[in-house]
Amino acid sequence: MRRFSTIILLSFIMFIVVLTTTAQDLPAQQTINRQAADNISLVADFYPATGDPAPVLLLLHMLNSNRGAWEPLIPDLREAGYAILNIDMRGHGASGGDRVWDSTIADMQGWVDWLAAQGQSSEAGLAIIGGSIGANVALISCAETETCRGAVALSPGLDYRGVKPESALVDGLADRSALLVAAQNDSSSSTAIRQMFLNAKGDVTARLYPGRAHGTRLFDSEYDSVSGLILAWLAETFGEDE
Repeated sequence: MRRFSTIILLSFIMFIVVLTTTAQDLPAQQTINRQAADNISLVADFYPATGDPAPVLLLLHMLNSNRGAWEPLIPDLREAGYAILNIDMRGHGASGGDRVWDSTIADMQGWVDWLAAQGQSSEAGLAIIGGSIGANVALISCAETETCRGAVALSPGLDYRGVKPESALVDGLADRSALLVAAQNDSSSSTAIRQMFLNAKGDVTARLYPGRAHGTRLFDSEYDSVSGLILAWLAETFGEDE
């Protein structure tokens, strides 16, 4: 019995050592402060990948939220080998300015330019992941960005604060990919997903979950499934580089 307990203890210690070594091997997070075209101060966290070059993921939070909403997903994305730019959209979190959505969409090109200046995203490409209004911005921004392979939209809408992504999905992403996710009882988002899926021309995957959780709040009740779905979609989207 004592020998069995010792084996369990040693196995547990080895498991902790492996986890610690893995965590230590990941490059440190960097907090980035950048001036937008209109001199508004914008803030994001950049997580470099160990592989070079690696695909880059831009994360866009919901209205009245901030980049901290993506903290549950970031360790899994890093472990899968992606570089990550986790953005506070203007007027949210540590970023300045008012919540002007045309300007927010323009800010995304500025972040893509910043990544290119760091030698990121040019070869391996990028994808944009957003929740709620961030999902709408993600679809539009991806359609406007040549190096963007596709977008993940958690609870998109047909019209959030004047941000309308359907034409970006249908036409702008006609030769690229998108993953659309919502809860069945989140009526505006589930309706939007059904309509966008029917009209889409590109490689579009749609998934509806039970309940009414919205955007990144889907992580609260469906984390394992939603994170697995996102990781599988990313692996397929960037699979030609593997």
